[in-house]
Amino acid sequence: MTGATDRLIGVVGATGAVGGAAVHRLRALGYTRLLLGGRRPEPLAAFAARLGGDAGARRADADSPESLSAFCDGCDVVLNCAGPSYRIADAVAVAALAAGADYVDVTGDGPAHDRLSRTPAARDSAIVLSAGVLPGLSALLPRWFAARYGLERMSVHAGGLERCTEAAAGDLLLSLPGAEDPAAVFGEPLAAWRDGRVVARALRAADGVRVPGFPGTAFVQPFLTGEARRLAAVLRLRGLEWYNVHPGERTRAVLTSFAGRPGADPEDAAARLRRAADLDLAGRTPYYRLVYALTGPSGDRRTMTVGLPDSYRMTGRVGAQAVDAVARGLVPRGLHHAADVLDPASTVAALFDDPSEGTLRVEDTRPDSSEDEEGHL
Repeated sequence: MTGATDRLIGVVGATGAVGGAAVHRLRALGYTRLLLGGRRPEPLAAFAARLGGDAGARRADADSPESLSAFCDGCDVVLNCAGPSYRIADAVAVAALAAGADYVDVTGDGPAHDRLSRTPAARDSAIVLSAGVLPGLSALLPRWFAARYGLERMSVHAGGLERCTEAAAGDLLLSLPGAEDPAAVFGEPLAAWRDGRVVARALRAADGVRVPGFPGTAFVQPFLTGEARRLAAVLRLRGLEWYNVHPGERTRAVLTSFAGRPGADPEDAAARLRRAADLDLAGRTPYYRLVYALTGPSGDRRTMTVGLPDSYRMTGRVGAQAVDAVARGLVPRGLHHAADVLDPASTVAALFDDPSEGTLRVEDTRPDSSEDEEGHL
């Protein structure tokens, strides 16, 4: 009799910042039958050799349906960690479903979900999208909080100072005003959720802003994602505002120069953004934070802060936890977003079981008390 950890797990993008973290987390969870996929055979083979055991390597190029088909053949669950998500869309998912595998994607919000919702094969497998930090953990945490305290309004600031991968740069540029490709955009810049509906252009971007929970000043970009809209609707929030925070001066200069400029060359913009992020990070300690200002039904206010030394590593951990839930039969067949099907309590506890990977802190911010209610998890 075989158990969940005996299933063959294929990881596309295994040598990337996210994929490598996912592979190590899967191994820590007891999965030994791992198939590593990516474009370059040599790094894949070297990674598999370091892992040892039953780890193997096979080419998996998101631009080659043939290679994806060959990679997915025989896999029980396929985890996609490659990007950018707007370009890959459902390419890896289609190959996985054709091979009869279950599927997890660390991104996959918006366009990929829309395409898969029209795919008959999606009904026959367990599919979990948005299983990263943002989207993913970003919605799972408010669900965890709401179950404990109740929740009526929230304002969130998310960002930090860290390297910018090619995949992250491509997706980040789509959060700017002027990024209007209907096949790619997964949210609405400057919008907010108020009293049960999306209000367009309710907020403004600003530079040189001091943001509570972040050092120094930053460029703050309001961006209401599809995930945020779904969360507000499900939790019946009266208000939700979401802001992306960019502290790096050079990164801010690139973002502000491309904001409101539809038609800019995406490859050039992404390359400039990556160089700027590297320069901003030089000689400084990287960090990523999610800071939630939360108001309960009775008006009580709390601040929930997530501190991450590396958001890419945590994204890999979230993806691995979603794979574990799928492999254990905890996710029903069909198409899902991670925050909708992963158990908030057990998943949050698992993700923050190692303080070196991330910390979670909830503080009472009512005027009459500043005590830390939950401390660190």
